[in-house]
Amino acid sequence: MGDDWQLNGVSVHAENDNEKQLLKEVHTSFKAGEITLLIGRNGAGKSTLLETLAGIRSIQSGNIELGTDQLWMENGRRSRLNPEVVLKLGISMQNAESQWFASSVREEMVYSLKPYKLDSSIIEERIAEALARVGLPVELLERDPWTLSGGQQRRLSLACLLACEPDWLLLDEPTAGLDAGGIRRLCAVLEAHRAAGCGAVVATHDLDALLPLADAVAVVDGGTVRAAAKAAAIAHAASAPQALRALDALREEAALPLEQFIQRADADGAPWPAPQELAAAISIALASRDDQKSEAAGVVIAKGIVSSIDTEHNKPNTFSKEEPKEEPKEEPKEEPKEEPKEEPKDKLVEKAKTELSQLEVAKPSVLLRSNYFDPRALILVYLFLSASIFAQKTALELTVAAVSTILLLIPFRTLIWPWRRVIRAYAIMIIIFCVIAGIGIRPLSFDLDKVWPIVIRLGKLLLIMLLGLPMLKLMTPLRLQRSLEQTFGVLERLKVPIHSFAIIVTLIFRFIPLLTGEWERFAKLAHARGKAVTPLKTVPMKRLLPILIPYVRSILRLAEQMADALEARGFGYAKRKPTYSFRLRFGRADARLMSIAAAAGSFLFLIAVLF
Repeated sequence: MGDDWQLNGVSVHAENDNEKQLLKEVHTSFKAGEITLLIGRNGAGKSTLLETLAGIRSIQSGNIELGTDQLWMENGRRSRLNPEVVLKLGISMQNAESQWFASSVREEMVYSLKPYKLDSSIIEERIAEALARVGLPVELLERDPWTLSGGQQRRLSLACLLACEPDWLLLDEPTAGLDAGGIRRLCAVLEAHRAAGCGAVVATHDLDALLPLADAVAVVDGGTVRAAAKAAAIAHAASAPQALRALDALREEAALPLEQFIQRADADGAPWPAPQELAAAISIALASRDDQKSEAAGVVIAKGIVSSIDTEHNKPNTFSKEEPKEEPKEEPKEEPKEEPKEEPKDKLVEKAKTELSQLEVAKPSVLLRSNYFDPRALILVYLFLSASIFAQKTALELTVAAVSTILLLIPFRTLIWPWRRVIRAYAIMIIIFCVIAGIGIRPLSFDLDKVWPIVIRLGKLLLIMLLGLPMLKLMTPLRLQRSLEQTFGVLERLKVPIHSFAIIVTLIFRFIPLLTGEWERFAKLAHARGKAVTPLKTVPMKRLLPILIPYVRSILRLAEQMADALEARGFGYAKRKPTYSFRLRFGRADARLMSIAAAAGSFLFLIAVLF
């Protein structure tokens, strides 16, 4: 019998935004010997919860326990994963293809088993047994995982977990891409896992297949997790599966959470919510979704929904499951007496008001949008400010330039925050170089006069690097390409390949985040499958060399995919006069940005001349 999971006040923030909470004060438990389903709308936090249990997401507060062992152990200022806990669990990602990096199926499975330090004979036995349980032939062992179909990759992901024989299975959308036979095998695997006294936490939207199998259901909504009674839902699924699928379709279209259906089923046994309540909830969800396109319109819609629900609160339900009667005058008198419960409407009103307050309070800064500034303005600003920083020659001038740069970057600090480790590493490198340059051997001394030139030169490069970091987010590759084509397009008449040059610059601009993102994926796999206990987003030194070749191969695969995409879109064929879907134009925001940069750069140039 395995141990139970216990989460006490667990909060998780977004990786690059400490103000955005993905999980909020979660207090819940998952019992061994049970299958728990995680349900909820897209983006509710189901995958985040699974990754948090697997230790591949750090927590900001609270603690996670498996039995009597803590998932995170204190190690000075940093917390480190408990190796005894991570070896007892296995996680399957939502996208199966994101887990592969080796050249064959065999190597993928061997990598998953390596942390358990098993003999080669036992490894071969487990691999063969795991493939048989998921329905994959052994002939696939020498195939490249990327060449498998989506369903085969999903089965391989499960086989990698079963070969490790973990106490806990953490599965994210395990039925995605599976045919009917694959789903039956998955259910058989889960039943056998439960019969062995082990547990599973499964995030899914496929309620028809997995809901009858579950022992418990947890609803994830907006980063909160709470238990839900599934007895009524299972009974309804058995009696009216078509109605349940229809409700799932409505919920998927409008992001309507399942818990409203469950609450109503528990309250009065009705399989469907009242049509008026369902329509109001769908309107609220749609208004919230449309607010991403137009915030002002969303606020108006939300206010209208709140007022309409408040207005209809005391009115009878005009939609009825029964056929309409010939005398409608009696309905307003009878319906309030027969249905005195108004709790669902009260909850809808409160939810609408809560979403309305979120719409009015959470207003992201327009300065951080990738389509707010013209890329040409950003490039001109960067070049002018970089030149003004290069003009500084003394420590005092560098200090003034540093203060000016920091003041200019304050509005864009959230875009620089993800690069804090790179900035810190560069600052440490400057300190090391300064110490080496200042030390004298005969006699033993430290000369500051030798240090200042290094500080000034490397410090100017650091400031210029800081200015360039926000540009990776303030413009998209497409807008950068369009700016180059619009600015230098006239040179095409002189046979200058501006179009090809713009594509090359765009690909370089696009490939930089791909390199870092791919390395973060490898670091994530080192923790999820390799059971590394080093800080997240890092790869242990002993596993660094074995993944270098797979990393290069993965980058080449990305480049090949990009080349196929370019060819499919017509790049490289006979050139014709291009037709642009949009054209860039300088706006007021660009004028203000350039004016501020011109003032700051001129001030720095003046300081350099005077001093």
